[in-house]
Amino acid sequence: MRQAVSDEQITAICRLMHNNFQVPAYYVNKDLELLASSHGGIALEGPLHKNFRESIEQLHIEEASAEYPLIQSRNGLENFVITQVRRGSDEQAGYVIVGPSTYTDISDENITGLINDYGVPAHLKESARKYYLSLPVISGLKLLHASVLLYFLLYGEELSTFDILQRGAALSEEEHPGFAQHIDRNLSSQREITALHHDVGLEKQLFQLIKEGRTEQLGEYARFEPSNLGILSKSSYLRSQKNIAVAGITLATRAAIEGGLHSEIAFTMSDLYIQHMEELTDIESVVKSRTEAMLAFAERVKHSRTGKYSRVVAECQQVIYSHIYEEVTVTKLAERMRLNANYLSQLFKQEVGMPIHSYIIQEKIEEAKKLLSASELTLSEIWARLNFYDQSHFTKTFKKLTGVTPKQFRSYPRE
Repeated sequence: MRQAVSDEQITAICRLMHNNFQVPAYYVNKDLELLASSHGGIALEGPLHKNFRESIEQLHIEEASAEYPLIQSRNGLENFVITQVRRGSDEQAGYVIVGPSTYTDISDENITGLINDYGVPAHLKESARKYYLSLPVISGLKLLHASVLLYFLLYGEELSTFDILQRGAALSEEEHPGFAQHIDRNLSSQREITALHHDVGLEKQLFQLIKEGRTEQLGEYARFEPSNLGILSKSSYLRSQKNIAVAGITLATRAAIEGGLHSEIAFTMSDLYIQHMEELTDIESVVKSRTEAMLAFAERVKHSRTGKYSRVVAECQQVIYSHIYEEVTVTKLAERMRLNANYLSQLFKQEVGMPIHSYIIQEKIEEAKKLLSASELTLSEIWARLNFYDQSHFTKTFKKLTGVTPKQFRSYPRE
């Protein structure tokens, strides 16, 4: 039976969360009455809400459970971590709420757009502006780790960040059941892609994950990192978020095609997600749908890459992807798959066309190419991170597979 902490201990937990993350923390009972808080003068209720209770009701707090912390967004700007407090198996004591915070400093343009969207009266506009400028900034990943810590302090159980991400994705799917399956029934014949204003650095990082079908890594990045795609509408924050989402879907379409997804499927997904986006009427849904689209593209690329292989071989490839900076061997893969090493080697070579060891080396060189292109790491740092024997071995292997040395590859001009 789960043993939750006492009210006095929860009060102390709120204080610890606030002191360590500089974000307000509140404890409310199941009737949403405030029991304890530590906020440093930052109020949970913003200028768009009449009182404390109305502010909480806007968070969809009923989605929070005692099994996982819930990371919730309000108005697409204010972020919260919510965990249900439960004693024993049946008694619900209330909720701990950590927030509000924001992923990045909020620009004047975004504040103006939000004020316009919600029709804030003239006499409240200045207080609204001061409120949003006062929100503490905490990155998405740090907020994710704060949710893990909060849960551990309440229940003494350690969750992984991926557990929390999966829970959030499941909630999103419950809100839009069957939407992903609808994509298969609508193939577009043609579509012109127009790339909107975007940040090149973001495209290289986030959309590379889509291109490679790395759904787990993308889930953490896309769900919690703020978009750097620019302010695309100064009159409406909702319109700006829709424009950013459309730009992101456009770029994700291109990345998925480059990753091997059939162009007609990619264009169809783009059409349907953009159409769905235009039908949305609130910022929170736009942000959720944008993340859902990114993950859907990556999942399709992943499926297209591994669909021709057996489950065992596809899982081996995914393990190699996820542990590219570690020493992955045939023996370790065989132990993970619970198979004989010789049998696994034969199966892998039969399906992929090369031995496991050669495939691992090929993937390490592909990773090295990305590091040479997108980082300032030295050759020594790169070969050491990728577990090559020495720089000579790394250089010889790199040239064998690419036709040039690492130094030559790095010196070539790129778009």
